Amino acid sequence: MKVVIVGAGAIGLLIGSYASEQKHEVTYITRTTKQAENLNKEGITCIQPDGGIMKTKVFASTEFNQAPTDALWIIAVKYHHLSTLQVELNSLPETTALLFIQNGIAHLQWIAQFKHHPIYIATIEHGAMKKDSTTVVHKGIGVTKIAPYIKNTSQLDFTIFQSDSFQIELAEDAYGIVLRKAILNACINPITAILQIKNGDLLSNTHAFELMKTVFSELENVFPEISNLLTFEEVKALCLKTSKNNSSMLQDRLNRRTTEIEPIVGALIQLAVGRKKDLPVLRTLYHFVLAFDEKDQTHE
Repeated sequence: MKVVIVGAGAIGLLIGSYASEQKHEVTYITRTTKQAENLNKEGITCIQPDGGIMKTKVFASTEFNQAPTDALWIIAVKYHHLSTLQVELNSLPETTALLFIQNGIAHLQWIAQFKHHPIYIATIEHGAMKKDSTTVVHKGIGVTKIAPYIKNTSQLDFTIFQSDSFQIELAEDAYGIVLRKAILNACINPITAILQIKNGDLLSNTHAFELMKTVFSELENVFPEISNLLTFEEVKALCLKTSKNNSSMLQDRLNRRTTEIEPIVGALIQLAVGRKKDLPVLRTLYHFVLAFDEKDQTHE
C-alpha cells in the first residue's frame, strides 16, 4: 500500500519504519528540508526493544504535491500543529483516506471538517523516542488501536501493517479508544513532567503513586463509561512496561517544547465542566504544566 506520513517525529518515524519494513511504499511530509534530505539519503534507523537495528528506505519532501493522493495519509503531528495542515488536507481528493494519530481528545472535533473523506482514528501505546532526524528508538512494544471516525465506515485492512513488534487492534468506537488513551496519558504524563521522573517511578515513589491513583479516581467519577475501557491495574501495567521511559510530556519539557497538556488534560477538564463536575487534583497538575510551558516560552 502507498502510505503518506505527515510528521516525522518519534511516532511518525516508528510507524514509517515498520510500514516500510513490511514493503509498503512510504512517503514523508516533513517540516524541514534538512530532515527530508537526511531521510532520502539515510532512510530510517529503528533501534528495536531487543537492541536490534532495522534500516529501511523511504522518500521524503516538504512539498505536499510530491506525495501520492491514492494513498493512506497518516497525520502524525501534534494537536497544536494540525491547523497548519488545514489547507493542504482540504485540497486532497475526497477518496483519500485519512488516519489521525494525536494525543488527547481535542482533535476529534477539529477533524469533523474532513467528514467527506474516509477517516480513521488511531491511538498508539508504544514507547518511542526520536534520537535524531532519521533515528527512532522503539522503547516499548504496545498496541495500535484503530477505529473509524464515523461508525459503520468501511474499514480498511489495517492488519497489513501488523508485525510481531507492531500489533494492530481494530475497534469500532473512536471516542472510546481516544478517551482511554487520554486518561492513560492524564494519569501519567503531567506527574512525570512536573516531578521529572520516569514512568516506572510512579510505581516506586509513594507520593507520586498516590497522585496517580487520585487522578484516576477523579476521572473514573467523571467518566463512568471508562469502566468498560480501562482499569487502574492497566494504568499500573503501562507504567511497568514503560518503566525506563520518559513520558512524551516530560520529553517536551526537557527539550523546552510546548507540551500537549491542552489537548490531553485541558480537553478532559472541559468535558468535565460540561458534565457539571470538577477534577481538582488534575486541574492543579494542569496549571503546573501550563506554568512550565509559559516559563519556557518566556525564556526562548
